[in-house]
Amino acid sequence: MLGASCALSFAAHATLGQNVSTVDSDQTRLRAVTHTATTQSAYSVHLMTMPSGTLVREYVAPNGTAFGVAWQGPTLPDLKSILGTSFDQYVAVTATRRGTPLAVSTSDLVVYSGGHLRAFAGYAYLPQAVPAGVDVGVIQ
Repeated sequence: MLGASCALSFAAHATLGQNVSTVDSDQTRLRAVTHTATTQSAYSVHLMTMPSGTLVREYVAPNGTAFGVAWQGPTLPDLKSILGTSFDQYVAVTATRRGTPLAVSTSDLVVYSGGHLRAFAGYAYLPQAVPAGVDVGVIQ
């Protein structure tokens, strides 16, 4: 299922744990048609819209680190690109799991990905990188 999902996806490089300076290149790699940023009290959100209509949100801490990524839309983004160095951990945990939703929850990584063709949604975050006082429920 994971392989099929990645094959249907567009490239996405809103990578967890990277610096906010990568957002412009993320927009280019996503082939995003729009990019907006909003600032909350303890984080900022960069919203990019892919040509397919899928929305990708990148959550950035005040120190400039992307602590969370969320997606929603008709195509599933490339999870390998989004999860970066955490992708291998995600694959190892979900290797014996079939079907949807796919979920991982460890002290280092939380990922939820569900949906079906033309209606995907999910999120991923690094628990240790979430700024103090931020409810992880905002990552959606």
